[in-house]
Amino acid sequence: MEEIFECQRQLNVFTLQRIGVDFEATIHHPEQSLIWIENYRKALSAELAELVREVAEHGLETQNGRVEVVDILHFLVSLSQIVGVKPGQDLLTLPLTATQPFSSCALQIFLALDDLQNSLKWKWWAKGGGFKPDRARAAVEALWQHFAGCCRLFGLDFPSLKKIYLAKNQLNFMRQHRHYNEDTKTEDDNQALEI
Repeated sequence: MEEIFECQRQLNVFTLQRIGVDFEATIHHPEQSLIWIENYRKALSAELAELVREVAEHGLETQNGRVEVVDILHFLVSLSQIVGVKPGQDLLTLPLTATQPFSSCALQIFLALDDLQNSLKWKWWAKGGGFKPDRARAAVEALWQHFAGCCRLFGLDFPSLKKIYLAKNQLNFMRQHRHYNEDTKTEDDNQALEI
């Protein structure tokens, strides 16, 4: 898990540097870190939506479904780096059998994302509030738990997850070198991953 966290840190440093943001400074800045918690939360939510769409259209047996699970991992690790969830903790326990339907797993991830959002002062009209770091950390830890359930559904043990993650991490670096953006986004390179 340490290798995945380090690869993701390197990708985040590189990606944010391209838009003039210092990742290391940002994640420790009391105001900027909240912005990036929200950015990564939204990105993870978008990846969850893509995974739900993939499952609805093609079921649980697709290569792209496994890649979408790994896309969630990218943003889960990024969130962990900001809220202080360390890779040495037992983040993933991946028994071989699935124990819940996909719809339940997706709902639990969505609810944990909502808890994460509620750890931020996002209701600008409400009095009080403010960032609640313990609540944010608990929400990210819950995301890990539900993510593990999702991995089980897709038959991903840790070695398989890591292999796909490392391949996708390299692809993400190539995308950045090619100035990847919403206008040029395609799933074709995901489909071409050798996993």
